[in-house]
Amino acid sequence: MKKLLIFTVLCLFLGACHHHGPRYNPVVRIKYSKNTANNRNNSGSYVSITQNPWQYMLNQIDTNIPENDRVKAERERLLRNPKGFEAVALRSEPYVYYIINQLHKNNLPAELALIPLIESAYDPLATSSAQAAGLWQFVPITAKEYGLQRSSSFDARRDLIASTNSAISLLQNLNKRFDGDWLLTLAAYNAGEGRVRKAIERNQAKGLPINYWSLDLPTETMHYVPKILAIIDIVKNNKRYGIKLPDCNYENSLVRIDISKNISLAKIAKYSELSLDELATYNAGYVQQTVNGPFHLLVPYAHAKSLFKKLQAENLVVNEITELLQDTPRSNMAFEFRTSFIQSNSIVSKDSFSKNVKKIVYLVKAGDSLYSIAQNYRVKITDILQWNNLKNSRVQEGDILTINLVNANPI
Repeated sequence: MKKLLIFTVLCLFLGACHHHGPRYNPVVRIKYSKNTANNRNNSGSYVSITQNPWQYMLNQIDTNIPENDRVKAERERLLRNPKGFEAVALRSEPYVYYIINQLHKNNLPAELALIPLIESAYDPLATSSAQAAGLWQFVPITAKEYGLQRSSSFDARRDLIASTNSAISLLQNLNKRFDGDWLLTLAAYNAGEGRVRKAIERNQAKGLPINYWSLDLPTETMHYVPKILAIIDIVKNNKRYGIKLPDCNYENSLVRIDISKNISLAKIAKYSELSLDELATYNAGYVQQTVNGPFHLLVPYAHAKSLFKKLQAENLVVNEITELLQDTPRSNMAFEFRTSFIQSNSIVSKDSFSKNVKKIVYLVKAGDSLYSIAQNYRVKITDILQWNNLKNSRVQEGDILTINLVNANPI
């Protein structure tokens, strides 16, 4: 009954975008985060995010919302069901810490954390009729382009870490291609870059304006951007609209436990106070509900220590618990590495890695992308391409990559 109620609320919330109003021409600038490249890792920001990511987002919002009919209509529909809005926003709690922190690190607007709220209602198990999946709703073709691998056992589109990093790359690329125009960027995120380009070209041929409000786009996209702007306005002025933003507790944020071998989520559930349904939601990438590559288990902070100790007693874990906001590199995970100095079937210990290894040979796992590998080892994608004589950034499960840790250029 509880699940049925939640589903009903989400349907009411997500369905509140069926309006096609008149077009307007004002340009809306969504400004970049107030955090510059020089203070991305500022400890004050880290503390602010851990205390309450929604409050951090609220403090960062610096967007002027146009008062046109399209935005007004979306806002009115959302405000007809304030409890529904609050319920969906609260669903973000386990995931939004990591998402906002990654946006902060990449100097992107904090408001972009609202995209999963519209796309999936912050449900990593969500799947659309177009086969888009996960928090960020990647369709198969875009997922493949951005390195989100799918196999019979793992779908990286549903993984918080992999999908968020790919979504950030996609948003950065789109924003660059549309010369910093965030409304066109968001339209392209929804409809695809090609459709937005064609709409611009049609207007150019007719001598018409080429800003978002003037374009003839798919009906869904005509609602999509005004709805995001309406939600930004609701968050920014939540007190005026009588909306209660989530009062998040960091103990409910997800942390990572690195698993040493395949193990079912059902077995893990027996070691913890979490239900199988909860574990399957937090770890939605494991489509068979068995932890394998990439071998990371995501659980709420409050449950991590107790679970880790029980799994450690069974020799099922490596490393310590990793807080996602710390973004600790996984370069000390012994089972991931083979070196060029020893036989290919031998495993490097943590100690030998830190003292002797200069080059590593990395076996690409399901869910890996060149972006995620480069991030893990603090090297540039261009370096990996050069070291391995690769012509493009596509990698697949089973590929073997050489990574040179000594000559890596600073990012």
